[in-house]
Parts: sequence; C-alpha cells; structure tokens
Amino acid sequence: MKYCSSRGLESGLSFRDVLFAGYAKDGGLYVPEEFPKLTLDELKSMAHTSYPGLVFEMARKFISEQEISSVQLKDLIDNNIKKFTTPEVVEIKQLNGELNIVELFHGPTLAFKDLALSVVGGLLNFYLKENQQNITILVGTSGDTGSSALMSVRGEEHTDIVVLLPHGRCTRTQELQMTTIIDDNVHIYRGKNILN
Repeated sequence: MKYCSSRGLESGLSFRDVLFAGYAKDGGLYVPEEFPKLTLDELKSMAHTSYPGLVFEMARKFISEQEISSVQLKDLIDNNIKKFTTPEVVEIKQLNGELNIVELFHGPTLAFKDLALSVVGGLLNFYLKENQQNITILVGTSGDTGSSALMSVRGEEHTDIVVLLPHGRCTRTQELQMTTIIDDNVHIYRGKNILN
C-alpha cells in the first residue's frame, strides 16, 4: 500500500511516511494511491468479528505486511485496546423497540477519540522504538482530544507530548484527566485565550 497527496504533488509514500508527516507538503491530505475494496463475502465474514479483530482487518488493508507483520500489528492493537473497560470495546445496547445505541465511551478518557488515538499512539510508538527515534507531539485542545492523545503515549520513552489547554474552557473532568498525569513525557500548559 502506497500513499499520495490529494493534490497530486507527492506519491509512492509508505504508511510510516504519512503517519509522521501529517499534512502533505503541498497542503493536501494523504490518501491511498488505490483504495482497498471489500467484497460482500468479506463484509459478511466480519459480522461477528470483535472490535480488535475489525481494527486489525481494516488496518491490514492500509498497512503493508512489509511495514508491520500481522503478528506485530495484532499485538500492537491488542495491547492498546486492553486499556478499555469492557472486552467488547464498543457495545451496542438495545433501547425501546428497535432503537439501538452504540456506546463509544469505554476508553480510558471516556471519549470516542480513544478508539482511534489508542491505536495511532501504538503505531507511533512501534515505529519510534524500531528506529530508535524520538518525537514531540504538540496538541491544542478544548477537551477530549488532549486527554485521548495524552493517554495514547503517556509513559512512552520515545515520545514527549505537550498539551495546551484553555483556562476555563474544558470540563472539570477533562482538565483533571490532563493535569493529573505526572509521567515524565507529559507536559501540560493551561493558558488564557490560546484557542481564540
């Protein structure tokens, strides 16, 4: 799987390249050069697959085996998903009649962003350890993004995270989730008017 810029000035990039790049150099977004397709049989076979299993199946479509082996990818997903409070990770509850509700709050910060960022943090840490590199992640937040990003990399030796949060603009719970973490790689700054 190779990636290119949506504006067309970059191509032939690996998943690792785009994971660490953010936006493309031409201001575009990185997209796969060819989008993977799912057959009806594949979709049917996933109907009773666990959430970690679905994450693995989807990630495998976008990350080549040459970059991360299936064993490494499965371990990475399992190790980062185990931070959730329920083995199902995502639960579907039936309400009255045919109304169902999807619960996306079983992650470490109670925010739906834990679903994605826990795996993204794991992917970053995988590549950083493999190449003995270090990065600093800068996050500006008004709530759950900062908490989820922080939890995904806290305690990791190759990653520092700096979170900027606006004074009085986060909920008390979100602010405490960020300001009470004392890991050496976590740096929290609260200021006035930083997101105006």
